[in-house]
Amino acid sequence: AVVSTQSTGKIFEKEAIGGRLREMKIGGKSYDSGGSIIHSENFYSKALTEKVGLKVEKLDNSGGAGFYDGKGYVLKLTGTAFKDKFKVLGRYGFGVSNVVKEGEKMLKNLKKVYCLQQNQVSFKTPVELLNATAPDFVKKLGQTMKETLTSIGVADIIQNELVAATLHTNYNQDLGVNGFVGFVSLAGGLVGSLWRVDGGNFLLPARLVEHTKAEVISSTVKSISPSSSSGYTLTYSTSDAEDITEDFDAVIIATPLHNAELDLPDDIDQESYLKPFQRTLATFVNGILAPLVPGEKNPSDILTVTSKDKLLFSSIGMKGEADKDFNYKIFSKEQLTEAQLNKLFSKINDVKVVDWLAYPKYSVPDSVPNFEMAPGLYYVNAIESAASAIEMSCIGSKNVALLAYQYLEKVDNVDSGKVCRDVRNFREEL
Repeated sequence: AVVSTQSTGKIFEKEAIGGRLREMKIGGKSYDSGGSIIHSENFYSKALTEKVGLKVEKLDNSGGAGFYDGKGYVLKLTGTAFKDKFKVLGRYGFGVSNVVKEGEKMLKNLKKVYCLQQNQVSFKTPVELLNATAPDFVKKLGQTMKETLTSIGVADIIQNELVAATLHTNYNQDLGVNGFVGFVSLAGGLVGSLWRVDGGNFLLPARLVEHTKAEVISSTVKSISPSSSSGYTLTYSTSDAEDITEDFDAVIIATPLHNAELDLPDDIDQESYLKPFQRTLATFVNGILAPLVPGEKNPSDILTVTSKDKLLFSSIGMKGEADKDFNYKIFSKEQLTEAQLNKLFSKINDVKVVDWLAYPKYSVPDSVPNFEMAPGLYYVNAIESAASAIEMSCIGSKNVALLAYQYLEKVDNVDSGKVCRDVRNFREEL
């Protein structure tokens, strides 16, 4: 995205608006192949959904969930809150409450970022943003999820089953991720409720672009360089023309740089912005899933726990009835072979696969790149190195918009220490 000398915005996109929010059609139905869930406390996502006239669809787990170790289910939940509470307590005891309390504290602390941004406070780095929101967030960035959980007294069985299952499902990774992204992952499973945009989350980016009336140019951006006057020169190509150059006052990069093949100004350390990403295969199957455990009915959602065995998949979710039989979504680290799919399914009508570089590979220690690459040049996706989620991208985008506004209009930043000292009664007015 860019802001030009004519004060109009242009969006350069080589594929389709939405990035990793994308539609998948199978069995006569439509689904999200990328980001598919949003948390009830994600205020930007909800506000933007309503702003463009889309509706919120609450998600339920009435079909239950099973926690699978490669041989059987260590825990099966019914989808009924009252019954499931006793099942969880029966296996894990009251130690689960430590996880829930920590998750609730994180969501409460996160509210401060909305207050800060409402007061037009911007940050040049994600670490500065997280530290101003809650210093504990930065502490979690420097710990593995296992270290974070152990420090608050969470038993190994809870870590290896409940927590690992959410990480396998949400990030295709394990307890070695940083504690901050670990609790972002947990929030959806243990604290609050979940929803999606009615019709699919992939609808939201396109509607937002329509709402802004920004010009969308189907193209590949090849380089960004300082212009001869001020601002930056973009070099890009379209299907109709050779390389085109155009000058802009500010440039915002809103795609992961690891696969952008983009040349940046010489004084920017491009290597510091390149992160390894986790490959995740989303395999959609129209058919009938065979019983994973002989003699037992499959729950709607099958999550995997820490296992000594190498499992074929990270999770399997039944998406619902199709025009014929049922539709399923499988997450795995490697592409499933025909033989492996035939082992999992008693009947297969159709298979479609999306091969994602879905989110950063999280490790500790790790580096987090800057939002501000140089004055007037910004990188939204820096926030993903702390945690990747739809709402995190919204928070990163709002911060970058503030940085660009302050740069272009020569507006001083607001001191984060002078605002939002007490957010207990803060009401989000988005």
